[in-house]
Amino acid sequence: TAYTKAKAAVAKLSLSEKVSLGTGVQWQRGHCVGNTAAISTINFPGLCLQDGPLGIRFADLVSVFPAGINAAATFNRDLIQQRGAALGAEFKAKGINVALGPAMNIARIPAAGRNWEGFGGDPYLNGEAAFQTIVGIQSNGVQACAKHYINNEQEKNRGSASSEVDDRTEHEIYALPFLQSVRANVASVMCSYNKINGTYACGNDETLNQILKTEFAFPGYVMSDWWAQMDVGSVTKGLDMSMPGDTAYNSGQTYFGQTL
Repeated sequence: TAYTKAKAAVAKLSLSEKVSLGTGVQWQRGHCVGNTAAISTINFPGLCLQDGPLGIRFADLVSVFPAGINAAATFNRDLIQQRGAALGAEFKAKGINVALGPAMNIARIPAAGRNWEGFGGDPYLNGEAAFQTIVGIQSNGVQACAKHYINNEQEKNRGSASSEVDDRTEHEIYALPFLQSVRANVASVMCSYNKINGTYACGNDETLNQILKTEFAFPGYVMSDWWAQMDVGSVTKGLDMSMPGDTAYNSGQTYFGQTL
């Protein structure tokens, strides 16, 4: 399997190479909005990560696919999977390794600016649509990315607002689509900009280590939303990859890389 091959490859890496694997090389320093460095010792070309849930961002001759909310409104698993496969085929054709989607937030705030990217306010429907989309995307040999984990339910003040959520509500509503994503064998999960109960999502031990990696047994990797990492300590809280790699736009500084 891919995980078996990855473990064998990582075992050959030095510490600096392992850190490089999880550190982006800054915004658009490559073909994609996110890129990691090549590692010659294992013949690894690096990763090219590109938006988004409805099609390829910053590219020509690509499709704008029906929005997630429209796909979910069909209640048709086969059709949703076909949409995912068509998305994956276009990402693959452009040489992209990681498609930054699907989005699966619950539309808790009706006026949230990105509700249409996801699959609506019902956690079951959202989870089923996420599952089928991921299966479709990854059938092309492209990694999918479940986002935005978690409780990223509004765009206003998304970088500072805290979503206050009790444990039962978190599990039964907001986390369910991500559980379905893990069941679909999603390669990656993107942690979000917001705080959950006062702690930033990309450094939140409870949501990343306890729920996602322990309860859900997610075996893949967690990347930050772009510049959503807040400190180096997030490496012990469940964050695996810093995107796009620097602490702020064009800062030249990183919480991973040489710092780590």
